[in-house]
Amino acid sequence: MIITVVLFRYKYRTLHYLGVMLCLAGVALLMFSDSHKGDSWKGNLLVIGGAILYGVNNACLEWLAKFIGPHTYLGTYCWFGLCISGVQMIILEVNDLEKAPWDDYRLYLCLMGFVICLVTFLSVMPIVMVRYSATFANLNLMAADIYSAFAGYAIFAVKFNFLYFVSMFLILGGVLSYIYQNYLNDINEVAPADEEESSQLVINQGQPEAGMILEK
Repeated sequence: MIITVVLFRYKYRTLHYLGVMLCLAGVALLMFSDSHKGDSWKGNLLVIGGAILYGVNNACLEWLAKFIGPHTYLGTYCWFGLCISGVQMIILEVNDLEKAPWDDYRLYLCLMGFVICLVTFLSVMPIVMVRYSATFANLNLMAADIYSAFAGYAIFAVKFNFLYFVSMFLILGGVLSYIYQNYLNDINEVAPADEEESSQLVINQGQPEAGMILEK
C-alpha cells in the first residue's frame, strides 16, 4: 500500500485502511498461533521478508503493466523467465532431473497441472493489476491460505490451532472490507457521470441533431 501511494499517488479511504489492518492482524495472530513450535520465529521472519519482497514485486508489476501494457509485459516476462529458469535448472536441478521417474505418467500429469495453474495465474495477474491494484491482489492472495487449510484438513488430516481459523476470518473480513470500499468508489464514480448525461440529454431535447434536414 505504501509503495502504491508513492508510485501512483493513490488515495485510500477508511475501509481500505480497515481492511489492511484486519489482514495484518490476522497474519500476526497466525504467527502467534505458530510461535510455540521451537524455532518457528526464524521461519516467520523469513516469511515476513518474502512477503515484503513479493509486495514490492507486485507494486513494480503494476507500474510496468500500466506503463507498457499487460501484453508487452507478459511477453517480456515469459522470455526472461524462460532464460533465467533454464539457467537455474541447469545449475541446481540436473541431478534431480536425472533421478526423476520419467516412465511414470503421473509425473507428467503433475507437471501439466503445475504449468496450467502457473500460466493462468501469471496471465491473470497483470490484468488484475491494471483493473484494480497491487494492494488488492496481495490481500486476496493472503485470503487464499484458507484453501490450504481445507486441503490440509481434508487430504492430509492436519489438525490446526483454533487461532488459525480466527486469523483466517480476520483476513477474509479485511479483504471484504477492501472490496466493499472499491464497490462504493465505483458507484460514486458512475453516479456523477449518469447525472451529467441526463442533464445533457435534457438540454439537447428539442434541438435538431447534427446532419438533420429541417422541413420548411
